[in-house]
Amino acid sequence: MIPRGAFSPEDGFFYNRVPKAANTTVARILSEHSAYRRPLSGEGDKHRWLRPPYMSRAQVAALETDAVVTFTVVRNPFTRLLSSYHDKILRGPRMDRWKHMLELDENGQPSFLSFCRFLDQGGLYRDAHWAPQSALMLLPIEAFDHICKVETLDADLATVVQRIWGSDGPAELPRAGNPTNAEGKLRAAYCEESEALIRKLYAADFEAFGYATDLF
Repeated sequence: MIPRGAFSPEDGFFYNRVPKAANTTVARILSEHSAYRRPLSGEGDKHRWLRPPYMSRAQVAALETDAVVTFTVVRNPFTRLLSSYHDKILRGPRMDRWKHMLELDENGQPSFLSFCRFLDQGGLYRDAHWAPQSALMLLPIEAFDHICKVETLDADLATVVQRIWGSDGPAELPRAGNPTNAEGKLRAAYCEESEALIRKLYAADFEAFGYATDLF
């Protein structure tokens, strides 16, 4: 979980990355505004920032001051989970890793309900792409300057960019990553049982980030 903190000492921001919450898009926008690269940084926008284990005590202390803008981006648990299912289970290597815990159909594919049952039966914290977002926070929730939401990302991230660099972000953010159109698939994917499971398993997320627990 710790590597998902992204700190730029030159630009003065700390981004708490959350998988399946516009993580790739946000990393790209930050990269377009910043020239910072940590020593021995990896390839790609997500790997250029300083990670928490390598921050100095002074840098950690600065997170509690106005010198550093702290923010994260979260997503409605219903759409985030459906996106994780399509991107990481149906077309990703994680199904091979966890298929012994999934109910598979005659084509060797797990249904979305099977995935939800897997989460309820011990799979919830096995991967950060579907772990509760509240459990991925590296700072107390109340310590963040901005908690952006995928549903209002253009406006929310523009505010963060303005705060960090004093310049406006793009009118519309270029989307990166693997699109899954989870929002448009909600009604077809969810049933009464899966909706109840997600409501139970992600109760902390619904409460912490102000999302409605009714799907429709």
